[in-house]
Amino acid sequence: AVAEQTAIATFLDRETAKIDALIAEQNKLLALLGEKRQAIISHAVTKGLNPDVPMRDSGVAWLGEVPEHWRVCPLKFLVTFSSGGTPSKENLDYWDGDLPWASAKDLKVETLHDTSDHITQLAVDNRAASLLPAGTVLVVVRGMILARIFPVTQIAVPMAINQDLKGLHPTEALDSNYLAWLLRGSADESLQRLDEAGHGTKALRMDAWSSMQLPVPPRDEQIEIASFLDAETAKHDTLRSESERAITLLKERRSAVIAAAVTGQIDVRQT
Repeated sequence: AVAEQTAIATFLDRETAKIDALIAEQNKLLALLGEKRQAIISHAVTKGLNPDVPMRDSGVAWLGEVPEHWRVCPLKFLVTFSSGGTPSKENLDYWDGDLPWASAKDLKVETLHDTSDHITQLAVDNRAASLLPAGTVLVVVRGMILARIFPVTQIAVPMAINQDLKGLHPTEALDSNYLAWLLRGSADESLQRLDEAGHGTKALRMDAWSSMQLPVPPRDEQIEIASFLDAETAKHDTLRSESERAITLLKERRSAVIAAAVTGQIDVRQT
């Protein structure tokens, strides 16, 4: 009957609106958590952990003031770069082996243990690819993902990379874990150094990026900052997981309410 259909529609409009409002709140919380996480990282790697330390002007517009005893140095003097490539897809003996081969799609985590694609030892032996050591910091230097974010990952095991990534190996002056946090904390500044490659793809201008000035605390302070950020971001990531779980449950509830109403499992006249 039309009256019953109208009652079901009215009920569902009301109930789904309540659930949608709760989902919107969780999405807003996720956005705020992301902003706060980034702010904590950026502040720690540019200002340090001691609010009472004497500061000086870095002479770099985006950095502003840094602790007086820190150095400021271009990225190219802090790291050496490794490029990657793709072994020939026509040579099947190079693929589906045991060795991880990273591309941009793998850089969704901050510590990378394994990859979607794998190559063989033969590919490495024939110099179709080379393995980077564990601890290397990977960044995406080319791809559409750079229109939104600047992924930075540390690798936990030796692996090869494709041509859209660069491996960064810190000099003696820099702790590898700190380097990863430093690059995450200066992500916005890195994204200021993009060019359009072919077909609207984004690419980092390597000369402009490698000359980016970065703050360098003494090594013991680097380790302290990295440990602090490991702990702080873990708290944020727990809250993020809880929020994402809540959204999943709310979406399931929304579907269940709709299904129950349209199949007559809920008597909407009583609600």
